[in-house]
Amino acid sequence: MLVPLALALLAAAGPSSGPPVEELVSRCVAAYGGRPALERLARLQELGTVSSNVLHPGAPGRIGRAYQRPGRLRVELDYPGQPPEIRVLDGGRGWRFGEEVRGPALDAMILQAARLDLPGLLAAWEAKVEDRGSLVHEGKRLRVLALEVAPGVVVEAGIDPATGRILRSRGTARGEAALEFVTTYSDFRKVEGVLIAFREGNWANGTSTGETRLETVEFPVRFAPEIFRP
Repeated sequence: MLVPLALALLAAAGPSSGPPVEELVSRCVAAYGGRPALERLARLQELGTVSSNVLHPGAPGRIGRAYQRPGRLRVELDYPGQPPEIRVLDGGRGWRFGEEVRGPALDAMILQAARLDLPGLLAAWEAKVEDRGSLVHEGKRLRVLALEVAPGVVVEAGIDPATGRILRSRGTARGEAALEFVTTYSDFRKVEGVLIAFREGNWANGTSTGETRLETVEFPVRFAPEIFRP
């Protein structure tokens, strides 16, 4: 009998052990290249492939992501035989297919932006980080640190204390519909001194939704302002 993902993680969770939060954040920052490297994460551009088991079964599509602090995101999705989709987040406002969205659709984009900048957010908001104990992920006990990135919108980082790497994230949002997004990270590589996970496994509300595989990662000096407008 299969155990739902959320229940399995809950059963594996335990009290926190190991380094205090401040030391764990420092290890995480060092693992991703140190504070100068995290400054490069202020502007991020990624290209790759994405699969969707639920909405777009079949051949993988193409994905492009552009991120800029604080909380600006553009995602372009192009699946074979389907019209391209563009999602845009500019702080507290979001658009999909050119139409403004609110509620769960907006919360999902806020969480996606936060996942792209988790080491930077932990370093910048260290005083607001909440220790949520530990859980077992693929045989490793991870420490879980959480941040509220918008009212009722929380992102968790599952950190391997031995390496400082974030191997799992979990985003939740309270509202008209409960949301839970889990992402796992692997295939870590250094790009211009910044540690990047080139493979992401994705789950939504306990169901596997596919994976993202990056091909190129860049840190632009600037983005045109219209990138983050519908």
